[in-house]
Amino acid sequence: MQCTLPAFAAWALTTAVLTAPCGLLAAEAHEAQERTRLSGVWLGYTVMGRGEKPDEGPVKIQLTISPQTIQGKQFDGKELIDHGEGTYSLDLTKNPPVLDATKVRGRGNKDTWLGIYRLEGDTLKWCVRKNTRPDDFETKDKAFLLILKRQTGPN
Repeated sequence: MQCTLPAFAAWALTTAVLTAPCGLLAAEAHEAQERTRLSGVWLGYTVMGRGEKPDEGPVKIQLTISPQTIQGKQFDGKELIDHGEGTYSLDLTKNPPVLDATKVRGRGNKDTWLGIYRLEGDTLKWCVRKNTRPDDFETKDKAFLLILKRQTGPN
């Protein structure tokens, strides 16, 4: 049996149409799994440099991450500063993966922190900068490297 070009084109188009949703479903399942892995309470610091001293830094931070939201608190001596809650998005096709956080302030103004992250066991490294994404895991050029240890989770 000979396969003519129109028959092959029809087969290729049908295959692409039928398998495309499977790829989308797999990507959505992978993201849902990663959001579950990120869920929990994380405690750590904004660290200097590349994080050579991961257990100390100028700012002590607690992040609470759910599959849909992210909330930040800062420990300033005896005072706890609540930075509020926002949403986050992931892009797992990038290397390193992307984790961007957005918080809506009064009158609809948004703060967007663009970041890259690495999750290794119970350690989350997240390097963020307001409005422009850092390209490596280092505190520099207004980017902050957070190194956090899982306290509880996943939720």
